[in-house]
Amino acid sequence: MDSSVRLAFIGVPPIIPNIYNLVEKKSCKIVFNEVQRQFTIPSEADDYVQRYIDYTYPYSIWDRIKDIKEQIALRKVDGIIHYVQSFCYRQIQDIVIRKHINNMPILTIEGDKPLDIDNRTIIRIDSFVEMLHDKKAGKVR
Repeated sequence: MDSSVRLAFIGVPPIIPNIYNLVEKKSCKIVFNEVQRQFTIPSEADDYVQRYIDYTYPYSIWDRIKDIKEQIALRKVDGIIHYVQSFCYRQIQDIVIRKHINNMPILTIEGDKPLDIDNRTIIRIDSFVEMLHDKKAGKVR
């Protein structure tokens, strides 16, 4: 059995250059990147207009939540990292996401400059990942 923690990365694309490497060094697999996936326009509709309609990022939070829920179930996600950009209007959506995806552990990380990850955020990620590993091993309910 694979003991890797399966993570979703939602929110705006992170500007912290080493965040993926840090997370994946902790026996985690990022199996869903919400925004990066949406920008590929993943719809398989034959009609190009429908493909753009299916593209959720520029639309309401409700379309995004529906897509995120479908993908975390499909990909058997253990936890979510929600990356928000400081001073971005989408940051307020964290409250709505937490309310409507309430059966999943979520760690919100905020960035404001394209700098290496700070020590406080490293500790938060370490704690989150450790909790998910314990939960997956049946040590935490």
